[in-house]
Amino acid sequence: MKMKPEKNQITWGITLFCVAVAVMLAYYIMFDGRTILDFFTKILDSLSGIIIGLIIAYILIPLLNKIEERILIPVYRKFGIDVSSSANADKKKKKQMRGIAVLLTMMIFILIIYLLIIIIFPQLVSSVREIINNLPMYIKNMDEYSNLLYDKYPELQEFLDSQLDSYYASLSSFITHNIKPFLPEVGTVVKFASQSFISAIGTVIDLVLGIIVAVYVLNSKERFTSRGKKLVYAFFNEDVANELIGGFRFVNKTFEGFIGGKLLDSMVIGLICYIGCLLLDINYPVLISVIVGVTNIVPFFGPYIGAALGAILLVLIDPIKALVFLIFVLILQQFDGNVLGPIILGGSTGISSFWVIFAITFFGGLWGVVGWLIGVPIFAVFYALVSRITNHYLRTRGLSTRTADYTNLAYIENGEYKTLDDKNNSKFQVSQKQSAFKKILRKKS
Repeated sequence: MKMKPEKNQITWGITLFCVAVAVMLAYYIMFDGRTILDFFTKILDSLSGIIIGLIIAYILIPLLNKIEERILIPVYRKFGIDVSSSANADKKKKKQMRGIAVLLTMMIFILIIYLLIIIIFPQLVSSVREIINNLPMYIKNMDEYSNLLYDKYPELQEFLDSQLDSYYASLSSFITHNIKPFLPEVGTVVKFASQSFISAIGTVIDLVLGIIVAVYVLNSKERFTSRGKKLVYAFFNEDVANELIGGFRFVNKTFEGFIGGKLLDSMVIGLICYIGCLLLDINYPVLISVIVGVTNIVPFFGPYIGAALGAILLVLIDPIKALVFLIFVLILQQFDGNVLGPIILGGSTGISSFWVIFAITFFGGLWGVVGWLIGVPIFAVFYALVSRITNHYLRTRGLSTRTADYTNLAYIENGEYKTLDDKNNSKFQVSQKQSAFKKILRKKS
């Protein structure tokens, strides 16, 4: 006689298993967290090529969709071939179209990388080499400018000398006590160099593997999403599954809009900066434009970082040009913040400037540069989740979900919103405080 377990028994068994796993994880995190962290680090290292491929594919999916929607589908339609998402579509031709789209997408991606390496990278190296070669001359120029300032303002020299002496003493003490004891020996340097070489080879292998993975993901992106939906509807009821899929759509829309828009915005800003540097005859236009464009990816703080780095570089050459550059970048960032950014990004995050600063600071402290880049969309998703839950509970209580209705609110009585402009509010608030205080006294007595 076969014993068939009931559905309730299976549910309880799965629940007990999940609870046991959760207890074990909590124990190891509290008492042996470093081992778990090292374990996950090794997993991430082993999957680094696949992770790179997934990131490349995620960035390139909007480009793939545009190529299909704007170019390939209209071309196939002209020849009377249906390659849409309908059930009557020609699957063989649709697969062929996807292969062409993936090929064009990867060609554009590789072309951009090639241009960066062949055109921009040599100019960056040339600029850095020229700066190093001309560094004695730049220092001499700075010395001449400083001498002119000291002649006009003698008190400034005394102040700077005292500050420099103080900083020099602190720096010498820091180097003596904190850096010198940890300076590597010759054997350590050789070991570090060999490890760096092996790491560089591993990075190249991960990039090649990442490109291969990206091709597979781009070619089968609908299959991945379809199987994900199957899993969600298999393990959750319809309401929960619908909420999860809707949440994933929102996350995808937020990240896709922010990351893709920010990359495009930074490329345009870098190009405009390059043209402006050429017109203003500013030294090292390629190097400075790359700095401004790359730092512009970081929200809020990025433009200031790029302007500061460019100005520090130019002030060694010509302080007047450094000032001109700062004014130019200030105007450029105003254009980006008020005109270009809203056009490209739109309302991709939906959070205020305060929360942008908070997200960059918080996630930057946790994950460094990666936190600067993805902290804003992550917080935007969290912010939207909290707002959605809050609005849900407000609706269940029959209250308004409009934030403006709570701006001048004093209290709510029987569903009616009382504002601070009502003369009876002060009496009501006093009586409410007194009654609440009396209740507390009664409980204590």
